[in-house]
Amino acid sequence: MPPRALLALCLLALGCGGSEPAAHDTTDGSLPEASAADGSIPDVTSADGSISDAAVVDASEIDADLADGAPPDAAHRLWHLGTFRYLPSISGDLVDFVGDLEHPNAGGYGKLSANRRQAFEKLVVALFSAIDASLLDGDSADWCGVQALADDAGYELFRFYETREERWLVYGRDRTSYGQAYFFINPAAKRDLVIEAPHAPYDVGTDVQAARVFLGTAARVMILNKEHRCSDPDPPACAPGSGPCSGTYRESDVAHETENAFHVLHLFLSDGSGRTKFAQLHGMVGAADDVAEVSDGSKKDMDLGSVSVACVDHLRKYVPDADTLFSCQGFEGWPPAQLCGSTNVQGRATNSPDADECTTPAQTGNGRFLHIEQRGTLRDNDDSDGYFWGDVRDALIDTFPDCNMGSSATDCSLGAAQSQPSNCTCGEACP
Repeated sequence: MPPRALLALCLLALGCGGSEPAAHDTTDGSLPEASAADGSIPDVTSADGSISDAAVVDASEIDADLADGAPPDAAHRLWHLGTFRYLPSISGDLVDFVGDLEHPNAGGYGKLSANRRQAFEKLVVALFSAIDASLLDGDSADWCGVQALADDAGYELFRFYETREERWLVYGRDRTSYGQAYFFINPAAKRDLVIEAPHAPYDVGTDVQAARVFLGTAARVMILNKEHRCSDPDPPACAPGSGPCSGTYRESDVAHETENAFHVLHLFLSDGSGRTKFAQLHGMVGAADDVAEVSDGSKKDMDLGSVSVACVDHLRKYVPDADTLFSCQGFEGWPPAQLCGSTNVQGRATNSPDADECTTPAQTGNGRFLHIEQRGTLRDNDDSDGYFWGDVRDALIDTFPDCNMGSSATDCSLGAAQSQPSNCTCGEACP
């Protein structure tokens, strides 16, 4: 059965897969052990990824964020005050935290084996099911079971308390040495939008920009590459031509290869409701008169109704020189740097869900995917030249204005601050 067909079955029922344990392409087919000698999750500090005890409050407290993911019955606890507390906790400023994430470039990358891909798919289905259950009743989700599935997939999960915005996120990271994706999920998101950065740190600052945009748009998910795009020596099956890594693409380039957790999570979100939108952030050198090239991920040359045209039109409202911005679908021919993303496998998968995204370009966009190439001035946090990351945030808000997630369809903010209940331990009651 093709991997995408299997994921579709997983969307219908968590019982996908078999009893065969998850594995990677190692000699004995097993996943490597966690770095701690006893196989446990390693301890680190809160500023750089540490597990920390959040400030203890009464978990039965009904606090100021009742409108933010509140259950319909007041007798039920809020999602972050219930069994969600079985996940170990980390706290920190998300932007700083993301900026400190590792992106190995020593050739240690390993693509997902068939077994590990299946295990990761099961984890993703269970994870989002647990989020949905917790939003209805904070005590209803089996987060310890989700943790067990994460372990089967070679992943570890945390509840991440974002200290600047004062809210909880779900944070996932690969616990193996094979460099699979990082991801962050906002269970109380307002906008059904996914922010992606597949090429950090090669595309300088796109990971930090993604974190800022993720929070600034009240988006649902952020997905980041772990391994450097040029780390693996092997060429990908999906991009056999010339590329940026000594003249070729590499298997570790998750935007041009499908056998990785970054792409599997994208597929789950893309195929789920059919409404989720994606903004994938890239970096280019660019001349001073070529600050951004935006595409819908398709090969279509001119389509004035394309989402890329709409995004660039909105972006022009926020920058000092509108002529420095280009939509790949806005005119006949190429923009100056010719970076239109038609080989991007995530764009292909979202635009043409019935085609093989590894081999078949999307002929036209469907309004759900943006491939955004940017000069450094549009990625940074310095607005003195009239360009900065907030321009992209504002253009995305204008392009995808619907705030149709959470308890308030009209409130597009992140919502009131969330309290920090104590941790719980699997196998023990969570009071």
